Amino acid sequence: MKEVYLQYVRQALEHGRATYAESVERWRNAYNPKQFFGMYMPPAVIPVQAHLEGFLYRVTGEVAYAEHARTCLLDIASCMSVVTEEQRRTHPEYEGGIPAMEAAFQSPHYSYGYLHIKDSGVLSDEEKRRIEEMIASSIRTTFYFPEWGAHNRSMLRVWGATLAARAIGVTEETTFWNKLCDQMAQDSFGGWSIEDAQAYMNLWLIGTMEYAKYRGREREYYALPQTKYYFDFIARLITPYGQVPDFGDSNFNATWYLWLPILEKGAAVYRDGHMKYAARKLWEFAMASSAEEVSLTAAVFLALAHQWADDEVEPVRPDRGSEEVLEDLVGKKIVFRSGWDEDASYLLLNYRDEGPYALVARDYLRTTIPVKAEKMHHGHSDENAIVLLVVARNVLLHDGGYRENVPNGKYRADLYHNRLVFRSGDAAPADIQCEAGMLPGQTAGVYDRLHDDGFYKPASTERLHFQRFERLDYSRTRLHDKARRLVWDRLIVFVKQGNAYIVVDWVKSDADQQLTTGNLWHTGKATQLAPGCFETHVPYIHRGVGCVNPYRNLDEWSLLIEFPQTVRATGWENIRRNYGDGVMVYETDTKPMRQGEMSVYVTALTPCKRAEAAGAAGRTVVRQLPAQADTLALAYTTGESTLQLAFKLDLGKGLLAEPIFGGSGPRYTWEDGRIDYGDIVTDADFAFAEAQSGSIRYGFVNGSALHAGGKPLFTAPVRSTFVFDETRWETSHHKWRAWEGEESV
Repeated sequence: MKEVYLQYVRQALEHGRATYAESVERWRNAYNPKQFFGMYMPPAVIPVQAHLEGFLYRVTGEVAYAEHARTCLLDIASCMSVVTEEQRRTHPEYEGGIPAMEAAFQSPHYSYGYLHIKDSGVLSDEEKRRIEEMIASSIRTTFYFPEWGAHNRSMLRVWGATLAARAIGVTEETTFWNKLCDQMAQDSFGGWSIEDAQAYMNLWLIGTMEYAKYRGREREYYALPQTKYYFDFIARLITPYGQVPDFGDSNFNATWYLWLPILEKGAAVYRDGHMKYAARKLWEFAMASSAEEVSLTAAVFLALAHQWADDEVEPVRPDRGSEEVLEDLVGKKIVFRSGWDEDASYLLLNYRDEGPYALVARDYLRTTIPVKAEKMHHGHSDENAIVLLVVARNVLLHDGGYRENVPNGKYRADLYHNRLVFRSGDAAPADIQCEAGMLPGQTAGVYDRLHDDGFYKPASTERLHFQRFERLDYSRTRLHDKARRLVWDRLIVFVKQGNAYIVVDWVKSDADQQLTTGNLWHTGKATQLAPGCFETHVPYIHRGVGCVNPYRNLDEWSLLIEFPQTVRATGWENIRRNYGDGVMVYETDTKPMRQGEMSVYVTALTPCKRAEAAGAAGRTVVRQLPAQADTLALAYTTGESTLQLAFKLDLGKGLLAEPIFGGSGPRYTWEDGRIDYGDIVTDADFAFAEAQSGSIRYGFVNGSALHAGGKPLFTAPVRSTFVFDETRWETSHHKWRAWEGEESV
């Protein structure tokens, strides 16, 4: 792969040379002193081209590259004349002079370029002095606002300043820089990122990696378990064909070129073939899906990938199926995966909240850069949302994008994600007109009813269950919504035969209130096949603001979205999402809810070949849903058999209010906890049974017994328990964490 990366860098360098003058002139003509929050930024092509030229000099030893790098390094000074006196007066940071470049995103590439050619002999002592002064002018401005905390902007500043100190050498000023960098990096070095954003977590990670290198702390850094976590995290999160899902502030397949050197470095340091395999797949998909000429931005990071890669590490294809990525405290993501072939099914559930750690750093951000639309930091209102669903490289559901304008990102709001959204009351304007896709008699203007200020509403989440079975995989995650005064559990069953997903959303109100709820699914095109049944597909996906050449999605598969037997309003509306035209499929209702009252929403997601959608409908049937909505029985039918599914939605159901043996006895018995779902009788939180070929296959989570088809299939042995208050022994039932088996009939 090193040679492949090198070839890309060569192509990008030639492209950069050919368009260099034009790019600089275009920047001059379009310069806006209000850009990037009013901070001066020279044309990005200058530091990037300097980096590429210097890198190829280092690799080849050809002096011509060093001479071109020299030209770029000196050119940047000529751009500073565009800064007006008014702009200078606006910024206290400019009292000591205009910075030659932006310190976080531009100065690292400029410093790399200089470091690569500093000893090449093409620079005079005077030119070195001028270049080093331009580097210093950029770093000085960062210390007017030295952001700290484990996030990208902090470590980008550290990356830039640490590299600058190395480029200039030891002086009183660079000694001060390094001291401040050590302080700013302490939250990140061996810490957890406070960001939940695909396009920013990698910047934070690379910044920390390079800080460790240039401060002589690499051995210590890569030995930390927190460090290896993030390399494993991305290697396990990647799709079978090589896409990193765009959760949080990000765009479709954005910043793949940042993850590539990270994976190469991880593979080299940890001798990990899975990381090497992920890097190769990421590269393959990026090249297959690229809609642009060779990218200079990508090339500078591929230069790092070339430096960091070790091709003696053999790629190892993973054999993992569905899994947590990586756990339920920091990562808070669950991947449902049918395999690692490119035609496999992949679904990503993100239930990440802000987290119970790094409070001071988060509050610091809240009080210095108030951005009300995001959870701190760069995260969306996407808790319990399905971020990506793909089958055979056909994207069937995807995330909503980042933002079209600063400061707040419109698409961060809950409304733009595949999840339930909640609104207090029913504030629908009376004059809303029907949108395209609405049917006569249905509620008009659902998008307008649900659209609010978009501000992030604090929530906390937890994983209740994740269990793999041979026939299916199952998860249950919970969101505590303080603003909306409710609890929302999302339960997902991945039926492996057919790659079908059954999503059950259970809501319990924590107050007496009028609540509007939308069960939302976002796509590109939709056709209603029957009430509550929609065939959908995604023709293309925009890659960002002003995208004129979007990603052309494969069109062999569509997604059947069904709300089985619902009596709620359903339909679809055309909305703007992810920088273009989108379709919002919904199921919605407004009703009064008493404290403790519950609601259930069932959605069946069935990927199918475009021509076969109608025939795939109706496989999921609601068999039992009591008025109190505390349990649910479903049946999923294929041509071969029927899968019976039992959900105990209210997990307190069947537990005794007081211990049965005095003050310290167990709180449940089989007799009090058993629930009759019709085909299944169990006290488990979740259970399934399927009769086929003379046997019944079954499984459950957190239960003591399961009966199906009138036959007891599993009973946990009773145990002895000591009743402390009465100093005597009794027998009691005991729940097993999970089990699956098969019994003949």
